[in-house]
Amino acid sequence: MESQQVKASAQVIAASVIYGFAGIFFVYVRNMAAGPVVFYQLLFGFLFLAVYMAATGRLSGTRLKGKRKALFLLGIWQAGVLLSYYTAVRYTNVSISALLLYTAPIYVVLLAPFFLKEKPNIRSFAALALSLAGVAIVVGPENIPFSGGIAGSAYLFGILMGLSAGVFYACIIMTSRHLRDEYSGLEQLFFSTVVTLVLLLPYSLEAPAASLLENLPVLLFLGVMITALGSILYFTGLMHVKAQNAGIISLLEPVSAIFFSYLILHDPVYRSTLLGCALILSSSLLVSLEGEEAGEGKEAKEGKEEKGGEKANESFSDREVLPVGKSEGFFKLSGRMQDKSGDK
Repeated sequence: MESQQVKASAQVIAASVIYGFAGIFFVYVRNMAAGPVVFYQLLFGFLFLAVYMAATGRLSGTRLKGKRKALFLLGIWQAGVLLSYYTAVRYTNVSISALLLYTAPIYVVLLAPFFLKEKPNIRSFAALALSLAGVAIVVGPENIPFSGGIAGSAYLFGILMGLSAGVFYACIIMTSRHLRDEYSGLEQLFFSTVVTLVLLLPYSLEAPAASLLENLPVLLFLGVMITALGSILYFTGLMHVKAQNAGIISLLEPVSAIFFSYLILHDPVYRSTLLGCALILSSSLLVSLEGEEAGEGKEAKEGKEEKGGEKANESFSDREVLPVGKSEGFFKLSGRMQDKSGDK
């Protein structure tokens, strides 16, 4: 069992690092807007995912059930995350965009009382304060390369797109939690990607054939490696990794994005960026630990009712989370998602 857990942890680590490459490879796309890139990334990823699910027998059992409106919304949120994130990368850089995406806990804390009827506590507000401080530092004067004019407006637009990506990400978190009792994580990813592809179909006509061929290797990497393979590694690893451990591991995603953007793209990393990174990720860690404590209380109760409590303590179902194909690791940090493997 220990070797299985090590293998599963390695899969989640690999997925988190793979997700961190999304913005970096988007930089290498030439003569294509974000819309066509997202469409073809998801198209190639969906085809690979469908083949995998068919080969493993999961596709035959995939059926549309209830909560179809929520599935449709999930597709809309997925389109919003990817379009906003890639636009932010284009107008700022990978590091700032990845960190702004990780502001999702701010919006979850603010919106959860209204949509999920969850009352925030002191730790939630502490995480909120850390995230806000981190954002203020990341987008502060030291990181603004332009004093004004068109270039300054473009940078500001990129910041707004990065924050929008975080908002859409928070919407996915809450919608996925609404769907988790009806659909597994891979099923949510499968159906929401179909919706997103239909919504973004007009973008497929915007890219000339020459541009599509020129960028085909990058689009294949984004689709197959990040959207499909990253999600497959992530979900298969989740089955044998504790929720709080997976949440902590997922912090590798923005960290790896910053590291590889510096190493590969030679993007400057300011001290303020690192400080803001530490604050934002600390807020995510606080939320993760909050979920751990909630889960421990539930596990103690379940342990009195059944002897299989040890198994439930070791892993959690892939119904609890949903990657969107690039910055997917935060779903398990959204707090109190502790319906362990009892829904298997």
